[in-house]
Amino acid sequence: MDLAFVLIHGGGLDTWVWERMIPLLDFPALAVHRAASETNLNRLTITDSAKYMQSQIESAGFKRVILVAHSIGGILAPPVATLLPQRVAHLVFVGANIPPEGSSAISIFPPSERFGIAVWLRLMAWKLSFMDKAVEQDMRKTLCNDIDEATVQQVLAGGKNPEPPALFYELVSRLQMPSVPCTYIKLLQDQGILPPSKQDEMAANIGAKVVTLNTGHTAMLSRPHELAKLLNDIAREIIANEE
Repeated sequence: MDLAFVLIHGGGLDTWVWERMIPLLDFPALAVHRAASETNLNRLTITDSAKYMQSQIESAGFKRVILVAHSIGGILAPPVATLLPQRVAHLVFVGANIPPEGSSAISIFPPSERFGIAVWLRLMAWKLSFMDKAVEQDMRKTLCNDIDEATVQQVLAGGKNPEPPALFYELVSRLQMPSVPCTYIKLLQDQGILPPSKQDEMAANIGAKVVTLNTGHTAMLSRPHELAKLLNDIAREIIANEE
């Protein structure tokens, strides 16, 4: 059976964030983009982004895929699965945002944090250089608490990409999603994005099996071997069950 991983990156990041882990996977892998480079992100809906990812998967020719979604990428995995019900074999959420049915991604945060996210979205869109120091200080805390300084610099340089506001504010529904097994990789050292207790809530919202990884929020950078092993184990189990 042809099987591949499709990797959906987290907020502010890009496909480069998976490069360290991809060579460690035992199956083909495709890191997908949210939208074409010249897209007006303010007008991009979750469905628009899911359809763009669908087109990348279909162009790659993968017959069966495991969707791996990190952080805010968790919002996009269910609609992609809905668009490709015959191809998606499993959903894996890595420290991902999975709001209650009918809610938005931002709704899972307390009001004070919602304000901070709104400010962050604007700063990324406007690219205000005089705010770089404050932004990078926050990135060090939330994304880089367990990675070496060289990797920190990589994150600071490549982790300020604008995001479509719809990812955070659009109400999401998973009612049309096919019945697909789900695994939630709980990141035990996540500091500032989704603490472990909040990750338990996210997993429960989609009925996912929970496995743990003793790492911070960017596990694909800090523990690529361990994360790849978890993903490879899931893939091998799928193949064993379908033979």
